[in-house]
Amino acid sequence: MDLTIHNALHDKTLETVHLGIQDGKIAKVSKEEIPAGDKAIDAKGAMVSPALIEPHFHIENALLWDTNNLNNSGTLLEAIDIYADVKVKLTDEDIMQRASLTIHEALKHGTLWMRNHVDIDQYAKLDLLRGVVAAKERFKDVFDLQIIAFPQHGLAKNPESVDLMWQAMENGAELVGGIPHHEESMEDGAKQIEIVFEIAKKYDVNIDMHIDETDDPYWMSLELLADKTIEEGYQGRVTAGHCTSMAAWDKKTLARVIDKVKKAEISVVSNTPINLLLQGRSDEILVRRGIARIKELIEAGVNVCCGQDDLMNMFYPFGRMDPLEVANIAAHAGHLTSPDEIQIVFDMPRYNAAKNIGLKNYGVYEGADANLILINAATAVEALRLKPERLYVIKEGKILVENSVQTTYADWIPTID
Repeated sequence: MDLTIHNALHDKTLETVHLGIQDGKIAKVSKEEIPAGDKAIDAKGAMVSPALIEPHFHIENALLWDTNNLNNSGTLLEAIDIYADVKVKLTDEDIMQRASLTIHEALKHGTLWMRNHVDIDQYAKLDLLRGVVAAKERFKDVFDLQIIAFPQHGLAKNPESVDLMWQAMENGAELVGGIPHHEESMEDGAKQIEIVFEIAKKYDVNIDMHIDETDDPYWMSLELLADKTIEEGYQGRVTAGHCTSMAAWDKKTLARVIDKVKKAEISVVSNTPINLLLQGRSDEILVRRGIARIKELIEAGVNVCCGQDDLMNMFYPFGRMDPLEVANIAAHAGHLTSPDEIQIVFDMPRYNAAKNIGLKNYGVYEGADANLILINAATAVEALRLKPERLYVIKEGKILVENSVQTTYADWIPTID
């Protein structure tokens, strides 16, 4: 074997297993010890899991935290206004530098795939796309950066951006994005969804949209998206990110729309960290946490993922590119605390996200691609509680990253009995 992993806990069964990897594939999963390969890892009881996935991000504006770009109101609208001024000044070199730092952080935490929304609009034109395509090319052997054309400032009454979206699909974009709630009305939101499907069908690509990222219960473009997905036979090929206005919907409306989302096989990405900060500020009666209704979506059988969205910028001042941190926040905000719910949250940046982005051969089984991490944890709750070291990050059977644990206590501290 090219690589063997010994004494690991299987992420699903929590049984001790030994893995043999050959030609980038898992060739052997055994409860019995196997001979050491050309390179051997003793997991020492760490959990072996498929590598992590970041399903919703904006890498071109990562690490733009600057005293000149501060979002003093803490609102989404101010962040968008600030970024509209900043993004026209970004260079390819600047985007590459910050993208490189971000990808290194992601790799450190065991992430090998990322879906990235790139602003395509009358301000940025295709400039940001060019820088992200360059970053994708630079890291193509170690990191899969999937690029979504994202019309930040709408399409319905913006013919220039519509034209730019078509151009983006010829210049490196791989999916079609959208943001219907930034149109003037639900009618214009429906028109934007029509345009997005027209482009997606022309190129036979999937759709991944920002949906109802607002506190206003008027916005129900998620329902429009579900209806259109079914009409076009696009089930299983559409993702809805954010979906925060549903936090203000009544129960009857919520149940109706979630039922349609399930029938449309739409995956929902809850961007819980950023939405906890940006949403819910406009209520005059109380401050509510404006996030997607994660628990209700899960209970209905909708595929739910969790995404970082932003890293240390005018939209979100925190983050460290760790999907387990994002999942931990989702568990808190979504009141997901039973053992079964914790397992589902642990799966959000793994199996749920893999389903969302269409990954094949994903998992820890014979024949799967050897894209793996060793997590310094023994259970799902430990992984989410501790967010521990990813001791090894492995892509196609090759070790990309090693992280160590080093804690030294003073000798006069009482020992643990």
